[in-house]
Amino acid sequence: TETVQVLKRVCQTIWNGEGVIKRVEHLGVRDTPYKMSSPDGQRWTQARYVLMDVDMSIPNSRTILSEVRKDFDVIRTNAIRLDQSFIRPCTSGRECEFGEISIDETKRKNWKRNKLKKTYMRTQNREK
Repeated sequence: TETVQVLKRVCQTIWNGEGVIKRVEHLGVRDTPYKMSSPDGQRWTQARYVLMDVDMSIPNSRTILSEVRKDFDVIRTNAIRLDQSFIRPCTSGRECEFGEISIDETKRKNWKRNKLKKTYMRTQNREK
């Protein structure tokens, strides 16, 4: 019930900041990658991970995240900007390509030349 209360508070903060919640996914209880501390100073080695798909403007996202970070029951927040949702080629009706993506030969040569030039410049800088 505590998790539900925390999620309700976070969702209310997002709604008050004019955000739209598309999806909430509970990823379960997992070990944290390292010991984490909450804003009240408690140390945690396990946490409940929740993934939320939210639409909001960038200025509103800063204020919403700062409000959520002030909650003592939230250990860590992170926001990632997605320009568009990823659509798998196999599900969109196109044929799946598991090999190399076909690009014309001039782009391939230009890419290879630029890559070799950067590598050569790095080795020259290391020798100095």
